[in-house]
Amino acid sequence: MRKMLNLTIIVLIALMFFLVAGCTRPTPPISEDEYDESNTEIKYLKVLPSQAEMKANQTQRFEVKAYNSDNKIINIDVSQIKWTCVYQCIACGAACNISPRTNSRTATFNIKDYNKIGRYEVWVNYGGTAGQWAQAIVNVK
Repeated sequence: MRKMLNLTIIVLIALMFFLVAGCTRPTPPISEDEYDESNTEIKYLKVLPSQAEMKANQTQRFEVKAYNSDNKIINIDVSQIKWTCVYQCIACGAACNISPRTNSRTATFNIKDYNKIGRYEVWVNYGGTAGQWAQAIVNVK
């Protein structure tokens, strides 16, 4: 019984040491995706990935990034972001889902009808009708 108590105390001390030591590690390097704070005027948007291939039963996640005239990433107001998707045949009806449709830098795409394979477009808008637009192409096989 005494051995078990000593072992438990040693394990707890070691665990406490690792937890405390873990908090004193150096901070990770700054990511390349750091926002440019000096030039915040949007020059263009990009949807990443800009092209994707997937099967009918899969989903694909997209992200929008805004760039300034120096080709640096800038921060944007998520409340101004709207996502949409269309099938190659606009008259074919709503053949795809994108979620969430608003207020998010990322969106997940999937198709509604597994029989509708082909080309889809994922669009993002920032700032309304007169704002910036960007698209990605999705080929569903």
